[in-house]
Amino acid sequence: MVSFQELHEADFAGVTETAEAWANMAKALDGLDGRVGRDLTNTPQRAGWQGGAADDAGRTLQTIDTDFTQAAGVARALAAIIKDAAEDFTAARRDLDTALHDAAEQKLTVAADGAVSWPPMSSEGRNDPDYQEVQRKYQEDMKGKAETISNRLTKAVEKAAAADQRASTALQGDVGTSTTSFNSRPYGGGDAADAKRATDLMSKGGSLSDEERKRLQDLMAANSGSKEFSTTLLNGLKAGDKTGPDALLVYAKVYGDLSHGDRNAKDYQDIYGNLSQVLATATKDGGMGKEWEDNLLKAARKPGGSAAGFNDNYPALTELMGAKGTYDKGFLEKVGNDLVDYEHNSKRKGEDLWGPLYSGVMDKQGDPMGGLMRAMSRNPEASKEFLDPAANKNLDYLLKERKWPNQGYEDKQFDSIARNTSRGAFGDALEAAATGRDPHGNQPPRPHDAAMSRIMNETVATLGGDKAGAENSLPAGLRRPLGNMIADYAPDVHEILGKEIRGGSEPSGLTFSREQLLRTIRGAAEDPEAFRVIHTAESQEIARRMDTYGPQDFKPDATGRVNPKFAGFTQEAGQALGALDGVRGDVLIDHREDQKFKNNWQSKIDYHIYGTPVNYFLPAPFGDIAQRLVDVGTADYANKANAELDTKAQGDLSKNYSAGEEQLKAMIEYKAAVSGLSQKDIDTTGGVTQQLMEDVTQNYSTAIDRTYNGALGRG
Repeated sequence: MVSFQELHEADFAGVTETAEAWANMAKALDGLDGRVGRDLTNTPQRAGWQGGAADDAGRTLQTIDTDFTQAAGVARALAAIIKDAAEDFTAARRDLDTALHDAAEQKLTVAADGAVSWPPMSSEGRNDPDYQEVQRKYQEDMKGKAETISNRLTKAVEKAAAADQRASTALQGDVGTSTTSFNSRPYGGGDAADAKRATDLMSKGGSLSDEERKRLQDLMAANSGSKEFSTTLLNGLKAGDKTGPDALLVYAKVYGDLSHGDRNAKDYQDIYGNLSQVLATATKDGGMGKEWEDNLLKAARKPGGSAAGFNDNYPALTELMGAKGTYDKGFLEKVGNDLVDYEHNSKRKGEDLWGPLYSGVMDKQGDPMGGLMRAMSRNPEASKEFLDPAANKNLDYLLKERKWPNQGYEDKQFDSIARNTSRGAFGDALEAAATGRDPHGNQPPRPHDAAMSRIMNETVATLGGDKAGAENSLPAGLRRPLGNMIADYAPDVHEILGKEIRGGSEPSGLTFSREQLLRTIRGAAEDPEAFRVIHTAESQEIARRMDTYGPQDFKPDATGRVNPKFAGFTQEAGQALGALDGVRGDVLIDHREDQKFKNNWQSKIDYHIYGTPVNYFLPAPFGDIAQRLVDVGTADYANKANAELDTKAQGDLSKNYSAGEEQLKAMIEYKAAVSGLSQKDIDTTGGVTQQLMEDVTQNYSTAIDRTYNGALGRG
């Protein structure tokens, strides 16, 4: 393992000199090739030495020529390996030095262990009113620069460590293990040579020795991102009489099984994951060629070797794809469209088509859609194009028509199980498609384009249905992704819940109804974490909009009334929070006898206050006042919501639930205070603040009852 300090201080001249020394050794050994036969064997033969001893001596001397030839080959191979390592080390050092130079230019300090820090901001101007805001922005800016430099330093060190690992593995392989003879097949340096080493080792499968398994791990880890290595490996695979794509599927099954086995499973998981990355690297930009890809899909469609005739080849392919690799859009769409076509048009369905592992929920699963969706979720652009209703019918098939494993009682699955099923993986791909973000990563929010909005619209309209009755049966694996998707569209959701709109919502143009949205939220809310992110995003959206109003908006007009625009916003916010509390009330009533469920809800509501903020797409900057509005409002919400956990009343929810109402009132009161109103002004009967709070009560009560009795059909 290479450390930051080692890379920073190392002198690689010695590595280059070693490579040159081995190259010279190879030349010297080449000069000896054949000399034993010419100079030593021929002389006694010409002198007439004959008999058994002469024959034995001749054979022994001839093997020395072979040794010289093989020794020269090994020396050339070692020279090439060490030369490659020297070039890789030098490139890594160059990256490190460039990053260090840039760090100094940005007034960042890099410690001996690679830790990056920055100086405190000057105290000049500390008495200025905006000093704290300037200091906050300085810290935020310097932290971002430090993280960028730190990432560059880490990548440089990782590059050197990978080169070291690659060279170590290659040197061990080419020297060989024999103590009495030279390696007759040294591969030398370069990615293609490493691929041949890996191919030889892979062919041994579960019979790899500990040393061989470690060498294969190292080769795959160091080279899986190399195009030359990946294409050479895939083209060189052989399994019995199978080659090419057919051999790949054999190895996918072999190493997939080993990665779930009882012995050295972690090592095999590493190998299997990097085989997935090899396939991703090789197929990027059509790197394996159309014919190879077409043959891969033909091989995937073939029934497996079982007597029942089910297909275990497609599951082997997509499970491999889902394991780790980041695949490009073209390859994902090609496999995805072919799988949907094959499954949709097959007479067999479910376990009859895919075998008994199709319905598995633990460890190995046999639904090929699961692996495909996991791979899709890591490429949001591919997910979007694959699921765009304007481009194909894939989303319609997956939402409405497909028979998923364990369909009908998925809503009873534990969260920890449901999130790892194929339907859960579909949820992740759906989230990636609708939001433009990998749900496993931490990418910044991004605006929604037309295709993303179409996917969101179709999903909610389908799952929300035309009438109440099925909202509680939303598959458990879809709950969290749906919560994240709805939260990501917070500006649109606020409009749909808060206003009567006849056209599309702003800014994404969503056209599903309020009732369809609320029924979808109700299904997702069986998972309190899903409800938490939806409520947090709505709270942020209300705070962002409220922050656009200033002190002048808390002054009445000539008739003593509130600014109509401000009043309208408050009414919409009351409607939105009332609608969400209608959902919350329905959930708690349905689970009123389940103490474990209620405890889980309480822990998530508390997390709402003390946990990490949820940041979704906001169409304008989110300032400190807006964040404080969220904090104030959600603190009141959590306290009241926890107190309402034991409410068992049904029917008129507005008489029993008021957490959202108290939240919004607290936000209005805080906004009034920071706008310059005294507590006396805030409490004045008929004043602007009190008028706004009266509007909140009326609209919140209307929305909570309308949601429960209308959208959810409990009336």
